[in-house]
Amino acid sequence: MGDPGELSLAQRASSGFRWASTSQAGRSGIQFVSNAILARLLSPKDFGLLGMALIVTGFASLLRDLGTSAAIIQRRDLSRGLVSSVFWINAGLGLTAAVLVFAASPLVAAFFKQPPLTGILRALSASFVMAGLGVVHQAMLQRSLQFRGLAVVDLVSAFVSAVAGIGFAMAGAGVWSLVYQALVLALVSTVLLWVVSPERPAFEFHWGEVKQVSSYSLNLTSFNVFNYFIRNADNLLIGKFLGAGPLGYYSLAYRLLLFPLQIITDVTSRVLFPVCSELQDDHERFRRAYLKAVSGIATLSFPLMLGMAALARPLITTVFGAQWGPSVIPLMILAPAGMLQSVTATVGPIYQAKGRADWLFRWGAGAGVAVLIAFAVGLRWGVIGVAAAYAAVTTLLTIPGLAIPFSLVQLRLAAFFESLWRPMASALAMCALLVGASRLLGGRMMDWQELLLLVPAGALIYTGLSLLINRHQMRELLAAMGKQR
Repeated sequence: MGDPGELSLAQRASSGFRWASTSQAGRSGIQFVSNAILARLLSPKDFGLLGMALIVTGFASLLRDLGTSAAIIQRRDLSRGLVSSVFWINAGLGLTAAVLVFAASPLVAAFFKQPPLTGILRALSASFVMAGLGVVHQAMLQRSLQFRGLAVVDLVSAFVSAVAGIGFAMAGAGVWSLVYQALVLALVSTVLLWVVSPERPAFEFHWGEVKQVSSYSLNLTSFNVFNYFIRNADNLLIGKFLGAGPLGYYSLAYRLLLFPLQIITDVTSRVLFPVCSELQDDHERFRRAYLKAVSGIATLSFPLMLGMAALARPLITTVFGAQWGPSVIPLMILAPAGMLQSVTATVGPIYQAKGRADWLFRWGAGAGVAVLIAFAVGLRWGVIGVAAAYAAVTTLLTIPGLAIPFSLVQLRLAAFFESLWRPMASALAMCALLVGASRLLGGRMMDWQELLLLVPAGALIYTGLSLLINRHQMRELLAAMGKQR
């Protein structure tokens, strides 16, 4: 039998993973269906306009938190005074972000040469006030691995906002249906967080306690701000120099890439961070927990990413319509890069759990410059060039991006790649067979028929290969999901 403390943590982590998986899978499924419906009701330009607005609102949302929620999760000894102080900080930051976005909206509209952005951004600014009031409640639930409550919040708010967005789109609201959807999401999420969480901040503020976490929080925020700018530089450049239409096509491909990443990697990272924070001084258990998480991610994400690359054309034309055809090639390029990103994105919890947000910021700054240069070069060849640049720079940065955080817990790169080769081999074989089958079918089938045939075929191929060469990891994944026999 294992150590009682480890067993208790493993049980809580397993429960957290199951609920976080349920939440993210359900939320992503709702988003996928609503996006498919909205893509047929709205134009690519509508999505492009929202994409431009989200560049600004996403950046401003980083200022709403300033890394304080991560500090709450990471800190071993947490006082009521610090929790209350952080709540009032976030309430003030939410209001400040709203004012800044509202004031800057005409400048953003002028930059993109899109006058409608002024009204869109001013409306979206209200979401910061609402979201700022729920940051601490969400962090406290995550710290205690209470992902069941978070699942309720995520699923209900996603469903209500999706219904609202589709309803407004059917009523002819155009791009505003996407704006109303975002506002409803922020409002419902915050209200439910207060209902689900027992946390009730007091009317007190302790600057001394805030100063104790300020260095960690500000380094993490510096990384998040810089990283956000770099990761949205492609949208910024496409929107500025190519226009709303091309940005709409690129955004659709990128959103499809994010669906499995959100379901798998984000879920694991949400659970991994509090678990690793609890194990921050026990490197052996830390490494064991981390490698188990990474192998689980790879087992699920690798076939999804390579499957999307192989079936990009029938997937996009069937689900979103023929008018979205220009998104096919960007998706084929981005999906393999997403496969790498699904596992490299897990290093964030290592930096955070070890309290080395300063290292995270330095790495993010150096890597970000390389990404920005790649985007600028790729822009010459349109959205396909930008997608290719993203894939190339992601591949080049993989090894150093892993080696630096691994040194904090003495994790060898060889051990990391050992946990990946089996799902990689199974997924590559599946992808090759799907590409071959798709070419053999040629134009003999409608796109929807090809998709209906090859998706289950790919799932069967990958499952069969995994049972042959990756049985142990499959068992561990099923155990983590609570389905082990």
